[in-house]
Amino acid sequence: MTDSNIIELTPFRADLSRSLTRRGERLLAAADLADEVAALEPLEAYYIIRELGMDQALPILRELNHEQLQACLDLDCWNRYDFTLESLAEWLAPFASIDAETLAQTFLSLDYVLQLLFLTQTVTVYDPDTDQIPPEDEERETTARAMTPDGFYLLELKKPDLALKVHPFALLDAMYQYDPTATHRLLSEVRVDLPTQIEEEALRFRSGRMEDLGFANPLEAIALFSKPPSRQPLPRPQEPLDSAATRLPSVYVAPLLETTLLQRALSLVTDPQSLSRMEQELVWTINSAIIAYGEKPQDIEHITDIVTRVRDTISLGLESLLARQEPPCPADAPEAAAKAADLLEIWCMTDLFRHGYGATMVLQEEMRQAMAEPRLAEWYNLADTEQSDEPADRLERAFVAALMGRQPLRGGFDPGNTETVRAFAGLAEVSAAQVRLKRIVAHFSGQN
Repeated sequence: MTDSNIIELTPFRADLSRSLTRRGERLLAAADLADEVAALEPLEAYYIIRELGMDQALPILRELNHEQLQACLDLDCWNRYDFTLESLAEWLAPFASIDAETLAQTFLSLDYVLQLLFLTQTVTVYDPDTDQIPPEDEERETTARAMTPDGFYLLELKKPDLALKVHPFALLDAMYQYDPTATHRLLSEVRVDLPTQIEEEALRFRSGRMEDLGFANPLEAIALFSKPPSRQPLPRPQEPLDSAATRLPSVYVAPLLETTLLQRALSLVTDPQSLSRMEQELVWTINSAIIAYGEKPQDIEHITDIVTRVRDTISLGLESLLARQEPPCPADAPEAAAKAADLLEIWCMTDLFRHGYGATMVLQEEMRQAMAEPRLAEWYNLADTEQSDEPADRLERAFVAALMGRQPLRGGFDPGNTETVRAFAGLAEVSAAQVRLKRIVAHFSGQN
């Protein structure tokens, strides 16, 4: 039996295959779509809809439960700490296309503070009997004011020139038809509450839900790029923790199918609880890395790159730990996968990532020292218009630039695309980069 056949039969490989069956197009073709959508974890549902696009995913959107939809909005409607009106309107638009009742019902099912936040950023609420109402801009061509159907409030658009996919007045009209009492209560609070307090409270609730999905806040996510722990951790629970993110979404799967030290080690884990915990930790690490690298969950095209970086950095962390054992175990040794699988039982995925990052810190320090060479620094800092068009020069510049980030990356290796960067996947790549960097420094210092 060949190694590839063994890998095909492993529990980890089976989990990846199951993840691939939960892709959007297959889901749309399911005879029992409602049951299939109900079985999705919120993170899976989000990525499926994002991959398909709102219009094509409408049948799935209709079946989302409250937790799934709220997760989609938490992931998509915030730019770090700032709420984005356009994104929420984009998610509401498919429901508006069904009918007014569905739109109102969907909006009123959202987190209450999120409802307040959307309304307080789109409309100003006046009580005609008690409030001093400024004169209306008569030169404006579009209607910026409207009375509520019950006659209690005068509404004014805060951003009348902002084109949203769901107009605030159309939304409120639908809400009054569906539940006038709840709508009146919402507007009453919008009228008296401070917008900044509403946004702060909405952000606080959203941050808590994001952590349940494995997305650490930016300050905590940066901890991935910190010095790894020097001591072996204490024994940890074998069962997965209670979380909204326990399975690998299909969009994370493709890089994990490739043969790496991490994949080889996971393929040897046969205990279901241990494997489930490790996969959960892998999801959390990927999610935190998305934040740490400054990406956004909605940038689907970049997610695969982040998963690949996490995979390679964890593999590098495993290899660096194996190299410190007595006797050291090379990554290509027959027993390396089994020993790496043992390490997965000891170290959590985030710590393994940090060990991988730690293995590249030598490059970070050598790069810092290299920049002390004036001619190298002058060459690197040349204005774009003064840089050489020679392919070799552009590759060297890309190599140096990739080492200058928070996590040193491997760049300048693809003549066809100098912008391509990857994480260092093994100690041999780190050593090769050290040699290359020394050669570049020697060139600019006149030593060769």
